[in-house]
Amino acid sequence: MQISFKHINNDRIKTCFREVAQQYKTLNNIKISLEKVSVKSSTMQAQPIISLSSIFTGVKQYRIKLNAHIRDHKELKIDDVPSQVLKGWFAHELGHIVDYKQHTNLQMIIFGIKYLWSKKFKKKVEHDADYIAISHGFHEEILATKNFIIEHDLIGEKYKRKILKYYLPKEDVLLCSQDESILEPYLDL
Repeated sequence: MQISFKHINNDRIKTCFREVAQQYKTLNNIKISLEKVSVKSSTMQAQPIISLSSIFTGVKQYRIKLNAHIRDHKELKIDDVPSQVLKGWFAHELGHIVDYKQHTNLQMIIFGIKYLWSKKFKKKVEHDADYIAISHGFHEEILATKNFIIEHDLIGEKYKRKILKYYLPKEDVLLCSQDESILEPYLDL
């Protein structure tokens, strides 16, 4: 995997990202850029980099946008988030990329439209990213990230409701550690 960083000055963030990325062997031939930019509706966002010249081929480049703050809370800086929580977030975003890489650019455009317009599809995509992260060994980190978001006093209720509505419930994360058969569809990704 070819990793690049854009506007990331925090060495701990870079180290956390590299450590998580090492567990995603299926992404070895992929270029991924971690970029600190403003993200309107989230804290992190994985996206394919789509080019017109390769519209019918598989996506080979991705970016993960990293907000400077937790969603829109200026007092919660991403640089101050505990390493285990960061790793859970990165594992989730890399889970999205594992999911995305099986699609062509054209399929990803359709995927994006469905994600924006179908709540059911959005929920499935977010659950899949968590399942993929857990299948790559990030059970504890995914749980730490969920707990951080849900239990932190400075994180707004709107963001917490979004997490509770679309993302894998903590109970299901715990269930995965007790029953690995749940992860079987994700083990070869």
